[in-house]
Amino acid sequence: MATKRAGSKAVDHYDKVRKAVKKAEIEALVKSLVKIPSHSQVPTREKDVAQFLKEFLEGEGIDVRLRQVEKDRPNVLAVVKGSGGGKSLMLNGHTDTVPPYEMDIPPFTPTVKGGKLFGRGSLDMKGGLGAMAMTLVALDRAKVPLRGDLHLAAVVGEEERSEGTEDLVLRGPKADMAIVGEPTDLEIQPSHRGLEWFDVHFHGKAAHGGQADRGVNAISMAARFVAMLESDLLPRLRAKGSPTMLPPTLNVGVIRGGQQPSSVADHCVVKLDRRWTPEEDLQTVFKEMYDLFDVLKKGDPRFKAELKRDHTNMKTMTHVPNYVPEGHRLVKSLKQSVSAVTGSEAKITSFWGWTDAALMTHFGKTPTVVFGPGGQGAHSRVEYVLTEDLRRCMMVYARTAMDICG
Repeated sequence: MATKRAGSKAVDHYDKVRKAVKKAEIEALVKSLVKIPSHSQVPTREKDVAQFLKEFLEGEGIDVRLRQVEKDRPNVLAVVKGSGGGKSLMLNGHTDTVPPYEMDIPPFTPTVKGGKLFGRGSLDMKGGLGAMAMTLVALDRAKVPLRGDLHLAAVVGEEERSEGTEDLVLRGPKADMAIVGEPTDLEIQPSHRGLEWFDVHFHGKAAHGGQADRGVNAISMAARFVAMLESDLLPRLRAKGSPTMLPPTLNVGVIRGGQQPSSVADHCVVKLDRRWTPEEDLQTVFKEMYDLFDVLKKGDPRFKAELKRDHTNMKTMTHVPNYVPEGHRLVKSLKQSVSAVTGSEAKITSFWGWTDAALMTHFGKTPTVVFGPGGQGAHSRVEYVLTEDLRRCMMVYARTAMDICG
């Protein structure tokens, strides 16, 4: 009988949470977040959206505060306190977005059409952040008696240097487990590759275009290097594979060199994005590049290149891979919650991008899994999040919190 009563109470709490927040409320919150520009080209950066979120949660009676990470760039830290004796769970989402660039939709005038909420940051990741914030509201309204603490950390800077989550790792609050709400199409993603950006500088010798044979063309060096990357290194990376996540890869993102057509370019830089797996290490990643330099120098003694890390996408913590075993309690809890909320078996896959989850897992020793809503167009000209997924995510987060926190 005791088990039966406990089960009945669990169902009762879940039903109360489901009724505590209407779908329209979640949509309204996400719209409000999208309306507030919070990208790197805004003078106030994330300040205004953080202040709005704080005031919203305060209005709901949630324990919340702002903590400055850098001048006028605060993390929003909220908590629903438990009675004690349970595990703690953190919901982590970022308040910044990429700039609107040249979007085909009004970036900061969110609209809902055909079950899609459009606007910059709707998918990446103010949709997931809104669902996380409403999770705390729903559990508080339903008066669910948690034993462990449920935290919300709305952090700055994920799109650039992850300053917000670095601050969280170094200064707390600390949780036993965490979920990052990046968009995953409701798939559970306990792993993703590490991220490293490189600048490859090629040094030649300037000369007049009419006497090009007297110079050494750095652009030509870069072209040979890029050709070797794509014909030699990239296929080897794909063949490596990984038992825990997507295979390692690289992308040539930027190439700049020369000054004018009539001059031999004496300098050229190629910017690379390298995704690496736990089976690799940074020393190996560097060595692969240097080995290509050696091959090219043998073919042309004038070849001269140097490799530098691009630190613009990190503060102090290397963007390592993220990995949490599928047998971990958090993964199992999410799997049960997804199945209960959606009526379908949960999919466990690997996230294709990099997220703050890696800093939480590796440096913070807080096993962190990525799970969020579906949609399309992160960083692109048309961005939207599926409105039904906002509610589904909230219910998955809530069920998982009730299980983990007790």
